[in-house]
Formats: sequence, structure tokens, C-alpha cells
Amino acid sequence: MATAAVGFVLTALLVQHAYMFRGVPAHATLETVPVFASIAVGIAGVTIARGGVVSEGFVDRALLWMIAGVVAIGALNAWIVAEIHLFVPFSPMFDPWREFFSVIPFGVLLGLLVGIYDARRLEQQRDIRQLNRINETLRITAQELVDTSDRDELEQAVCDRLSESAPYDSVWVGRYDPDDQVVRPSAWAGFDDEYVESIEVTTDTSDHGRGAGGRAIKTGEPQWVPDVYADPTMKPWWGMFERHGAESLAAVPITHDETVYGFFSIYADRQNVFDEREREVLSELGDSVGHAIASIEARERLATRERELARQNERLEEFAGVVSHDLRSPLNVAEGYLDLARETGDDEYFERVETALDRMNTLIDDLLTLARQGDTVDEVEHVPLREVVERAWSTAGSSDATLRIADDLGVVACDRNRLRQLLENLFRNAVEHGSTGPQSESADSVEHGTEDDRDAADLAVTVGRTPSGFYVADDGPGIPADAHDRVFDVGYTTHESGTGFGLNIVRQIADAHGWSVSLTESASGGARFELAGVDFTDE
Repeated sequence: MATAAVGFVLTALLVQHAYMFRGVPAHATLETVPVFASIAVGIAGVTIARGGVVSEGFVDRALLWMIAGVVAIGALNAWIVAEIHLFVPFSPMFDPWREFFSVIPFGVLLGLLVGIYDARRLEQQRDIRQLNRINETLRITAQELVDTSDRDELEQAVCDRLSESAPYDSVWVGRYDPDDQVVRPSAWAGFDDEYVESIEVTTDTSDHGRGAGGRAIKTGEPQWVPDVYADPTMKPWWGMFERHGAESLAAVPITHDETVYGFFSIYADRQNVFDEREREVLSELGDSVGHAIASIEARERLATRERELARQNERLEEFAGVVSHDLRSPLNVAEGYLDLARETGDDEYFERVETALDRMNTLIDDLLTLARQGDTVDEVEHVPLREVVERAWSTAGSSDATLRIADDLGVVACDRNRLRQLLENLFRNAVEHGSTGPQSESADSVEHGTEDDRDAADLAVTVGRTPSGFYVADDGPGIPADAHDRVFDVGYTTHESGTGFGLNIVRQIADAHGWSVSLTESASGGARFELAGVDFTDE
């Protein structure tokens, strides 16, 4: 507005001077020319003040050119006047100050024109540099989006690339967890770890949820803060901004369709950094990163599905082998004894047919159990382990064996029914080995060693806690060390009535819970199966 004031002041003075020559029309007309120049200066000043000609960052430069123009024109005018009057005497009506004021508007106008031209040229150069910087940032970042298949690497690459681009000072990416309404830093550049660990951003109605980050998550729209200290919603972080030297920031949401994955927050050490072009590019970058994350998640789901299909195909091949071999054997036995029974009428052959059919039923039940096992347990409940142990023993234990519970088993997070299946298979395996009487056809058995003639009633099966889970141990003869790695394989058994499925079912149920199962030797030399990684809710 200073330029406008100068123009209008000069207009008033020049109008007054022109009025003095009202009696000399030719002279008065000549005096009005500077008046129009001063009016033009005033109009130019108003236009500049409104940002219509020169951007705010170059106004000072235009004013310097204006002063230079006044000095140059004034000096030229003084030199010309001096040269003329060196030979021609001064007229009585000659007024040096009037002469000077009459040329000032032309100096101001000339200086403004040169200043505007210079400012626009510098502004264009700045815009070109900015555009090149933005394009380079986008190019590198876009390449990262294409090449990176891991979300952690992608987010870190975005931080690295943006922090390398002036005028950005530092960048961090926060992941949004809708379950607890908290945004947690997952990648950063330009910050020390201590600073990042102190960042607290939420999406609730608290003070930490009303800032730019919280608004970006809740609205899905970028938030631009040209001056962090002028925005009262940023007050909870003013101390942090001061320590880091942040003056302005942007919180750009990372979105895809209607999903908000988080945001990236850019800090700058000066105000008003994010102009229209910056905002447009950063907004597009947020959408691009969101699309890339969605693609990564889709690829991960596809890879998981492919692994599941591969496991299912392997399982189908295993089933096909079992069906073609294990089921065919008892079927052939049943057919042979059925022919003998028809020829002789001897009930003994019918009993053997029944035994073969029972064996087939056992195989089919175990096959169905394997086929129905999912890869993961989606929903868990908190179950007293002792209760599940006692129920499993009631169906899979034996009156010729003793169940011992070593200590307080606590409460475990699990799928109750599948945990019971796991325990039933372990109990059947222990009982089948320990029993010297008739074998239960529904049980799977691994031969633990050489046959002994001890009384089956001596067998004890113990369930107890470990630091990371629980164990099921027996005091039988034990399992040979060279068989420890094979007992969980489908179809592995050394017992004539075993299906080879029971311990494989144990492993699958453990895997579905995220547990691990291992075989060791018990204190008495028997078999000890340990389940680790179990989540006990009583701790």
C-alpha cells in the first residue's frame, strides 16, 4: 500500500502544480501528463497490495526497483536541467522542486515496470525449480510405490524421499488403528527416535484428537497448517514444535476407497510452505500411497490364499494316498472274510469283517477331522484348561490308566472343541501304548518302544503347566529318538491298528492356535508332548 500512497500523494501535488498554470493552457496541459503517471502509480500500488501483479515474496524487490527508478529518473532530470540552464538563464517561473516532483511519477512507474518484470521472472524461475523438485520427488516416490512390496519399506521410502525434498524438514508416517482410535508412528525421517516416541495423536474428542492429524483421519481430507503457533488446535504439540524448529506442517491422509490407513505429516521450518501446487501434489501422493498399500495387502492375501491352496492340494494328495492304500487294505480283508463267512457260515469270519469295517470307520473319522481343520482359529474363548482335560479324558482315557493333574492349569484362550480334540488324540496315543490288553480301534498309536509285559493299570498320564504352555506326559517306555521328527507326519505309525493321523491332527490344531508342539522324553522315560506359545489369561 506504500506504493499506492506515494502515487496518490504525487497526484495531489501535481494537480496543485497544474492548477497554478491554469492561465497558460498549453503549460497546464503539459503539467497534467505527470498527473496521469502518478495515478497509474497509485493504481499499480493497489494492485500489488492485493497480490494481483506480484506475489507476496517479491513485493520488496519490486519496491526496490521503484526507488531505483526514482533515483535514476531524478538524476537524469537534474543532469538535463543543469545542462540546459548552463546556457539558458533560469525563467522566473522555474521551480526546481516542481520540476523534480513532475518526473518522480515517471521514475516510480518505470521502476515498478522493471520491478514487476524482474519479480515475475524470478517467480517463474522459482516455480520451475519447484515444479522440477516436485516432479523429481513424485518420480522417485512413484518408483518406490511400484518396486516395494512391503508396507514398512514403502512407508519408510516415502519419508526418506519427502524429507530429501526442500523445503520439507522432516516427515513421519502414522498408522491408524480404528479399534483404539490411536495413530502410531511407523516410519520417519529427519526426527530422532526420542522425538517420535513422544508423539501422541488420537482420533477421539480429546485435545490430542482435535489436531491436524486427528482431523485428517476423521475427515479423510488433507490438513494444512501454515503457522502451527497460530492454530489453537495444535497447542498440545507447541513444545515439541519449538524443540524441533517446526513452523508449519501438513497432515495428508493415506486413503484408498473408503479406507483410511493413516497419514504422513510433513514439517517445515518456515511458515506458509504449502501453496496450491504443493497441496495438490501431496494430496495425490496420499491417494497413491493408499492405493499401493491396498495393493500390497491384496498381494499378501493372495499369497496367503495360494499357500492355503498349496497346503490343501498337499492334503488332498495325502488323502488320496491314504484312501487308495489304507482303506483298500481293510476293504480287501472284509471282502475276503465275507466270502469265507458265506461259504462256511462261521461267525468268526463275520467278527473279522466287523473288525475291518470298524477300522475303516476309524480311518474315515480321522480323515474327516483332518479335512475340517482350518488353518487358523478366528474366535477364542477363555476356558479353564483343567475342565477341558477332564472332559477329554472321559472320552479318550481308559479305566486301566490314571490321569494326573500336576498343578493349577489356569485359564487358556482357545477354541474349546478343537483343544479337546487335541487332548483326546494325545490321551489315546498314551493309552494305546500303555495298554497290554485289546487295542481300541478308534485310537491312533505310535509304538513307543519294545513291548513290555507290565500291567496297563500302572500307566499314568500327567498334564501340567510349563513357562510357555502345558505338557501331556506318560510313564510308558518312550518313543525312539530317531522317530521324534516323524511322529507328526500324516500316515506315520508303527502300530498295526494305527491310522497315522492322530498326532498330525494334534499338530494342525496347535498350528491353528499359533502354538507349537514338540516331543521330548518324560522324567520317567516315557513320551512328553509340550505345547508352547499358549495364551493363558490368568497371568
